[in-house]
Amino acid sequence: MPFIKVSTSTGNTRFHYTISTPACADAEAINPGLPVILFFHAFAFHTIFHSQFSDPILRKFNLVTFDMRWHGYTESDTIPERYGQAEAAEDIIAFITALQLPPCHFVALDMGSTIALQIAVMLPEQVLSLFIMSHICLEEIPEVQEGRTELYDLYITGAYLDVALGYSQYTFSNKTSNIVQALWDLSFPINVKNWSPEHLREYRLISYDFFCTRKPQPREALSRITCPVKLVHGGNSVVYDQSYTERFMKSLQDEGVNVSMEIIPNAPHYLCFDHGNVVNPMIHDFVVEHHLKKENTAPIASLPVDVVVSPWDKILREHGWVPERKNELDDEDLFISYPTK
Repeated sequence: MPFIKVSTSTGNTRFHYTISTPACADAEAINPGLPVILFFHAFAFHTIFHSQFSDPILRKFNLVTFDMRWHGYTESDTIPERYGQAEAAEDIIAFITALQLPPCHFVALDMGSTIALQIAVMLPEQVLSLFIMSHICLEEIPEVQEGRTELYDLYITGAYLDVALGYSQYTFSNKTSNIVQALWDLSFPINVKNWSPEHLREYRLISYDFFCTRKPQPREALSRITCPVKLVHGGNSVVYDQSYTERFMKSLQDEGVNVSMEIIPNAPHYLCFDHGNVVNPMIHDFVVEHHLKKENTAPIASLPVDVVVSPWDKILREHGWVPERKNELDDEDLFISYPTK
């Protein structure tokens, strides 16, 4: 597993990251002749982009993702009491610099959306396009904050199964499939290890404060965005309704940002995992359309990529994914295993 060390004002971090190229699922470096798509994962699921990294139409690009601080396999100093989108963006800019990535197309989900947006206003020349799914770029709405408070209180008392069931509603609208179950079984032991009783402070900062104390970008900051933005909303999200995304789109439009919006009718909040067949062509077409409009960017080659494997294919199989099984959403499939200690 590749790691890279960075140092910022909030401490030292050893970021775990993944690079997939057309020829290699887990490459050591990008192909310098191809565009780069940088993925920002959602809260609690550092392998959420499996469906994107296993799709031939996207694997003709360089695909890069990383585990955020106190997620996945990234190792980090503790974080300061105030660790929000600006501090997280500083970390990721340091990661981009250390990895020597060129200007990239950003794809972000949930928690990743506010960090990607922050980079777009801090370092607009780094962002060629911004594809945001299930954004959280406005202030938290009261009823969602109440739910986050309840889940945080349950977690610190050790009621892990109750927390897992609560987050199954938040993430996948309480619907699951064989591959979603494998994702749960893979992710939560890692999360519980990261957010052990010795690290409840970090859990609070990452899972609660980061979301509940966030502020929308001021108008002047949004006006600094120079790239096109695509917003994608899951019509079956039980967390935020369509108007939440429409409100964010209007705030971008008011500052002259080139922004458009798509709705995926039956998709949950974490919409990219089980709806890759819809999401991936959107990402591909958005990247291609806007990459070609930029000067001094890598050309898009027509590469013979027919069969590719996700970098998480093997580990998801080890956690129960059966690709041959029909991937229908089925409540009866939901059984979330959570350590009790």
